[in-house]
Amino acid sequence: MTLNESNSTEGPVEWFPGLQTAACIFYSIILLVGITGNVLVIIIVTKYRDMRNATNLLLANLSMADLFHLLFCTADGYQHLYGRDKHRLGTFMCSFSPFVQNMTSTCSVLTIMAISYERYVAICQPLKTSSLQLTLFQTLPTAIFFWIISCLISIPFYIYSNTGFALATYNETIVTCFTHFPSSWGNEYLISCTLCLYLLIFLMLCYWHFSICCILFNREALLRDNTIVTRYRRQVAQLLIVIIITFFILILPHKIWAFIQQRLSVEEFFQMGFHRHSFIIISTRSLLYLNSAINPLLYSIMSTKFRQSFFLLCDDCRRSTKGQRLGTVFFSREYVGRQITYGNGNGGDGTISITGKISYQQPNIGQFQEKKSLLAKIVSTPITGTPPMDVTKSSYSESGI
Repeated sequence: MTLNESNSTEGPVEWFPGLQTAACIFYSIILLVGITGNVLVIIIVTKYRDMRNATNLLLANLSMADLFHLLFCTADGYQHLYGRDKHRLGTFMCSFSPFVQNMTSTCSVLTIMAISYERYVAICQPLKTSSLQLTLFQTLPTAIFFWIISCLISIPFYIYSNTGFALATYNETIVTCFTHFPSSWGNEYLISCTLCLYLLIFLMLCYWHFSICCILFNREALLRDNTIVTRYRRQVAQLLIVIIITFFILILPHKIWAFIQQRLSVEEFFQMGFHRHSFIIISTRSLLYLNSAINPLLYSIMSTKFRQSFFLLCDDCRRSTKGQRLGTVFFSREYVGRQITYGNGNGGDGTISITGKISYQQPNIGQFQEKKSLLAKIVSTPITGTPPMDVTKSSYSESGI
């Protein structure tokens, strides 16, 4: 087959009424939401120190892959809608766009695999040696390694995607872009590097998350173990399960269609008809683009820390526009209690507890200094005319999720 996404019909090219407009609006919404959401995820993870753990850094790497896909691959969708099967993006984009599309999807599935394995080791095998766990310092080399592997796997798409001349349905010779692998190894490459890779990783993910659910969501754990750390782990596990399900549901139709399309003969391809072929292309591409835009929405809905970080980032932007000074962002509530021991004239003893609270809001530096000085005066002033007081401090921290 010499054509990748063009076909021939006996009559003139006609779309279903409203299909072009609806698809264009849907592509535009996905492009706007996806770029904005993925950029916000990357900014949040890099801006706030509390968000810089191994899992969140890998999620930022996943957002970077989705961002690249939206920036370099959605142009093909618009071109298919309004280009009348003509390739207008040049020879470089004809080779680069399929390369980026396959590279980003491969990097995404490898990143999801790394996140799931890190959670599996942390929850199911906590006594395993730290060398097998994905630490914060190993995250950046791991992400770079995933990008290198994805580039190597996707190089054939760059080499064998070319422009060529073809006869259009309206009796005009046009320039089209097509991907044609050699028949000697093309099918084996697509099967091994796409379907087998995704299916193998999917089976591994199913095993890891089944083991995680058996530990975190069994009846005994739900009734007895309800600590902050356990609640956080359950929340992350639920988020990852939803990400995995949506990823494979949205990306597999496009991968399966690409494999089927390579095996179709020219006659079978033309017999599909323009309407059927265009509907399949728009449907699979819509799901593929949606996969690159939906993850930030899932983070904000299912993760409390990401949702709070989104609000904090918006608040920081609002304050910066007004010229206000930005302070330190706290992701935990910290209570500091001071017990003051004193004695009265009758020989009795007593204690006074003074507690201060630091909230999630941006601290007012002036009020903070004033309260600190007042607290120091209270501590240094004797309650009665008795010997000096014995002041002890105790503090504890409640982590936010």
